[in-house]
Amino acid sequence: MELLAETAGASPCDAGFNSCTLLYKMTGSEEFSIDTGVVLDKIGQVLIIVLAAMLLKWIVNRSIARIIKQVTTIKGPQSIAELADKLGSSNSRRDELLGDRSEKRAETLTGVLQHVSGIVIYAIAFMLVLSAFNVNLAPILASAGIAGIAIGFGAQNLVQDYLAGIFILVEDQYGVGDNVDVGDAVGTVVDMGLRVTTLRSLDGTLWYVRNGQILRVGNSSQSWAYVVVDTPLPPTADVDAVGEKIVAIAEAFVAEDEWREHILKEPEYLGPIEVTIDEIKVRLGVRTTSDQQWAAGRELRRRISESLREAGLVDLAGAGRIYVPRGVANGGAAGAAGTAP
Repeated sequence: MELLAETAGASPCDAGFNSCTLLYKMTGSEEFSIDTGVVLDKIGQVLIIVLAAMLLKWIVNRSIARIIKQVTTIKGPQSIAELADKLGSSNSRRDELLGDRSEKRAETLTGVLQHVSGIVIYAIAFMLVLSAFNVNLAPILASAGIAGIAIGFGAQNLVQDYLAGIFILVEDQYGVGDNVDVGDAVGTVVDMGLRVTTLRSLDGTLWYVRNGQILRVGNSSQSWAYVVVDTPLPPTADVDAVGEKIVAIAEAFVAEDEWREHILKEPEYLGPIEVTIDEIKVRLGVRTTSDQQWAAGRELRRRISESLREAGLVDLAGAGRIYVPRGVANGGAAGAAGTAP
């Protein structure tokens, strides 16, 4: 009798703390405690999984944002220190020259990585919820694996483009407003995404270049530029006198207030670099800020051309070859042959 009483008073629930035990102590009903306890336990597991996923996503997002902010901090080329010393105008001028793109790059990369991490975390949480309801995950995982392989083979170019775009942003190879040469297209970057870079060429053509197809990048807009001014001269020109005149023009150009802050180094006159039967070409080199390289080159070429003509050092009328039409030349030769003794 005592054994039957103990058996009758024993809890029908599993050992340990659970909803069934709590409900049985409150109601004393075995059937209600078992059925309701199972439902409450499942709901509790789902809530724990969801809360854990949300907490993990919050931690991962903060970590990603912090890491990306550190990685995308602008670190210019070695010559930036020299550039800052030359200009002597703190970080604002440097940001004006380089373009402070760190915030935009960090925002783009952070958004992408947080989105991907969120998908992964919630996918794992969803599978854990299914396992809590005793769903067999083996067929689902097998199907997902096969689908992933198929998608991977079909979208490998897309993945390549996105990975290339991420590294372009992280390394700050170029940004919106830069003048770049990416091989197949040359122009100004008007838009930049993780998959495609959009360029506007000089003739107005809009180029869409896949990031995965960019094998090399030439950026003309970072830190400084070297302006090369080649001046063609007739073979009869006085090279030394022309050189002195070009040096004087360059020194006057650098001394002007309008251009002084954009010149990073004294102009270098390199002298004759090419001598042919038609012309002698002399070269002047000037290191300038990247944002004024084209304007400085145009102004220097204009001043050199005008000054050489005004000084009489270049005679445009006598420059180059004199061509005689073939008919005239042949007729003259025939006439000369007919009158020869």
